[in-house]
Amino acid sequence: MFWILFVLIQATVIISGIRQEQRAGLWSWSKFVFALGFAALEVIILIGPIYFLGLQSPVFWPVFSVAAVVAALNFIWMIIVARRWKMPDGRTSLQAYRDEQEGK
Repeated sequence: MFWILFVLIQATVIISGIRQEQRAGLWSWSKFVFALGFAALEVIILIGPIYFLGLQSPVFWPVFSVAAVVAALNFIWMIIVARRWKMPDGRTSLQAYRDEQEGK
């Protein structure tokens, strides 16, 4: 039952973020699809050891720990790359965010 609440909260945060990006003129479907694909990759990295090894395997925790570190490093890399994305007007995503914050 708790997972339903989690899904509803996640959906609310995603929809709120999309609306905010649309109002700021920064919305891009291609970036949204890329983010969904990236999220799927992160889930696969973390679920893979559970599926292929099982929780009772003697090597599960070391493999799962390595998978978690890889997923975390991959997430950090994605943030760095996303900050360099160019907007249609030539600004980076970070510059557009800063401009939006200064305008408030």
